[in-house]
Amino acid sequence: MGGFPGGTAVSIVTVYDWPTADGQAGGSPHLHTASTEGYVVTRGTGAVETLSADGFARHELARGTVLWFTPGTVHRLINGSGDLEVTVVMQNAGIPEAGDAVLTYPADTLADPEAYAAVTGAPAAEGLGDDERETAARRR
Repeated sequence: MGGFPGGTAVSIVTVYDWPTADGQAGGSPHLHTASTEGYVVTRGTGAVETLSADGFARHELARGTVLWFTPGTVHRLINGSGDLEVTVVMQNAGIPEAGDAVLTYPADTLADPEAYAAVTGAPAAEGLGDDERETAARRR
């Protein structure tokens, strides 16, 4: 059996366990302009919150859950158990910073390409300690 079709990436993601602005632990809401994305939960519990043409939805996650969503769906992962890990299957075969993701920020940041790039870019991992990577991820 061959691998995944060209342009598809598979990665393992450990979901952030620190609180967001609304007090839930997890990542930032974002969307992908062209890529379908799927999650297979391999550890822990939590949720994916989505906003699409169908409205807001909260999808509970537990080990073995499989959830797919289409391009244009705003989504964020919520880490309920503190150890949520998902295998991500995504069409774009790369990280969101490669150009397919739009992260949510205040309107003035979204309107300024330089400001958006400054807060969205991921720092190079070489030479950074865990604390420095966490600080950069929290800023984003």
